[in-house]
Amino acid sequence: MTVVLIVEDEPLIARDLARTLVRLGYEVAQTASSAGEALRAMAAGPPGLVLMDINLEGELDGVATAATIRRRWDVPIVYLTSHSDDATLARAKATGPHGYLLKPFNERDLRITIEVALHKHELDAEIARRERWFSTTLQSIGDAVIAADDDDRITFMNAVAERLTGWSLREAAGRRLTDVFRLLSQDGSPMGSPTAKAMSQGFAIELPANTRMVTRDDRQRDVDDSSAPIVDDRGQLLGGVVVFRDVTTRKRLERRAAQSERLAAVGTMAAGMAHELNNPLAAVVVNLGVVVEGLHELQAKLVGHPEGPELDALLQGLLDALGDAQSGAERVTQIVRELGRFARTGTHGRQPLDLPDVLDAAIAAVDAGTTDGLAIERRYGITPYVEADEARLLQVFSHLLERAIRAVAELRSRARSVVLSTHTDDVGRAVVEVRDNGRGIPPDDVPRVFDPFFAGGGLDAGTGFGLGLCHGIVTALGGEITVESELDRGSVFRVTLPAARSTVAETPVAPEPGGPGPRRRLLLVDDDRDIGRVFERVLGGDHDLAIEHDPRAALARLQAGERFDLVFCDVMMPRFSGVDLYRAVRASVPGLEQRIVFVTGGAVGDEAQAFLATTTNPVLAKPFALEELRALVRQRLAVHAA
Repeated sequence: MTVVLIVEDEPLIARDLARTLVRLGYEVAQTASSAGEALRAMAAGPPGLVLMDINLEGELDGVATAATIRRRWDVPIVYLTSHSDDATLARAKATGPHGYLLKPFNERDLRITIEVALHKHELDAEIARRERWFSTTLQSIGDAVIAADDDDRITFMNAVAERLTGWSLREAAGRRLTDVFRLLSQDGSPMGSPTAKAMSQGFAIELPANTRMVTRDDRQRDVDDSSAPIVDDRGQLLGGVVVFRDVTTRKRLERRAAQSERLAAVGTMAAGMAHELNNPLAAVVVNLGVVVEGLHELQAKLVGHPEGPELDALLQGLLDALGDAQSGAERVTQIVRELGRFARTGTHGRQPLDLPDVLDAAIAAVDAGTTDGLAIERRYGITPYVEADEARLLQVFSHLLERAIRAVAELRSRARSVVLSTHTDDVGRAVVEVRDNGRGIPPDDVPRVFDPFFAGGGLDAGTGFGLGLCHGIVTALGGEITVESELDRGSVFRVTLPAARSTVAETPVAPEPGGPGPRRRLLLVDDDRDIGRVFERVLGGDHDLAIEHDPRAALARLQAGERFDLVFCDVMMPRFSGVDLYRAVRASVPGLEQRIVFVTGGAVGDEAQAFLATTTNPVLAKPFALEELRALVRQRLAVHAA
């Protein structure tokens, strides 16, 4: 029951309002007739909501009192007032109220205003929590980060950037990047803005080796950085970002050895972000579908209505707007799926892979900035999908590209060239070639390049990952890796992989026509309450749906003998995961585990990834479409009814 504090200096109005609130089902903590009484009541124990009269007697009126309350306590405030002039409204808006109700008002208006205010406060709190999460993530990154707008003026610096440059974000905001991030080349000459260069070229760049940064107090630090343009989903340039670190006490080879750890850390963050976004995104996608479906039904019922044409035009406008919203949600879905793909760094089992995706990721992973001006040329032909562990295959191609970059690094007599190409051979296998025009491999070394730990002529110097391991990974996939080389002309490493038996990593549930069928008992186990409301909205009308946000409570119900035709279970839940629930059900209620459908917003842990790679139970990936959920229910109920 929501506790309400009434701040009203008219006793009769205050008593009448208190009686009305109690009648509506709220609890009235007390009434206050002045700012002082209101603040003392708040200090004694903040209520769930404050109804604030603007016109209070004393030094502080209702607006000033509300501003004080908002600074000290996170409590929603609804203004009750007979004043509606522009000046009063402007002052009230500045305090960020959750509602504004003009006197006189009826019970219905009061209840609606309070419920909307409580819901808005809940949403604001959730948004603030997510913003803090993302802000904390950026502040926790070990590298320094500076972002600039499209005029190359600073908009953001994390704590590491502030410490290394000697500038605070407050002091640097609005300044040009070169005023704060001053760079010197190896010969001591000033360098331009890396973000401006990245924005002009349209792709990520890296600083040459031995670049130094001049701090605010004119000290110099050796830095290593990369810069990239910030582009929205429509290709509009928004600005640039530079990520750098102090490498004064480190050697470049030590950074190479740490690269895999950095990728793993970013992968974990990406997995966490994908999982965090998928729950609210699922609620958005499904609820959009529910609204669109409802509007279509309403549109059909308006046929023959006297005002049908006008209402139909209005509904069509709403449907068009919702269609745009659904398109936007789909674009966000694709971004989150890309985050999930990047986060898959484990080595559990294989999946069908499209080679251009893996090769693009390998290019992004290598340190091509060590050879200034070199651009890796891509010549992608048509290739079949291959079946492999993505992280291991990424290691192979990253190493081959790094080797090619080192091979051309010292060229002076001709232009440097690294070419990455793909094609399909005569028997349908995928072929990837990494070709360089570098110094080549001595003829006596060519037969031994894939021997374990062989590094003749510096072939694998500094990578910590030998060609022998590349050979082992490729041959384990049923493929082969070969090399052709000529001194002073270059080398070509050729990787040949068999085509995948299937080109679909995850089989989506195809929508099927038909009604929901007979009414059945369903159970949803998910710690996210928004997902619970989505399932209730979509399935509650056709089936008896039970919802448990605590997986241990769900297990107790199942072990007590309750039976359900289907059990939807989230994979990642705190303290007791969906995998734990599955295993407990299999041990205590044999056979029921076959009725479990896993719901996942992205399996973060290695154990969960390994489990989902081997389970025969269906998996519903968030976000999912409205009809996708309905079709899955029909399909699984039909399977278990057979």
